[in-house]
Amino acid sequence: MVELLALVGLPFLLVGGLVLQYGSRLGLGLYRRHRQTRTVEADIREVSITEIEDGVFEPTVRFRYEFDGETYDSTIVREGTQPPSGSREVAESFLSDYEEGETVTATLLTSMPGQAVLERSTNSWPYVVAVVGTLLGAVFTVLGGGIVVVGIAG
Repeated sequence: MVELLALVGLPFLLVGGLVLQYGSRLGLGLYRRHRQTRTVEADIREVSITEIEDGVFEPTVRFRYEFDGETYDSTIVREGTQPPSGSREVAESFLSDYEEGETVTATLLTSMPGQAVLERSTNSWPYVVAVVGTLLGAVFTVLGGGIVVVGIAG
């Protein structure tokens, strides 16, 4: 009976350890990313609309900035998303906040200085997953480890 109790606790210990590892690694990665984030002034060099297919338009915002003594160009407006393609009105709406010659603030990661963005993602789900994963993983690891120890010592 004692060994059976240890076997019952083993899956909790293993799954808890895996979830704990995933949550903590995700949290550490998010922390490192936060530490690498820098803002720079950028000059908007081009605001244009290109017809990529018949009746389908794609907006482009090209901006130039300097970081660490180097000059870069980027066209990434919103972090993690492509510019919307569709009607001319959709493209014009996307470009409405930007004007050639305007100075704006861009955000970059020091590990990828050539990929600055004008609008950072506001998605908080990675942070929620990291915290919940770490907490649940810790609970299941402690619970499973306790059951295994009681089962073996019992």
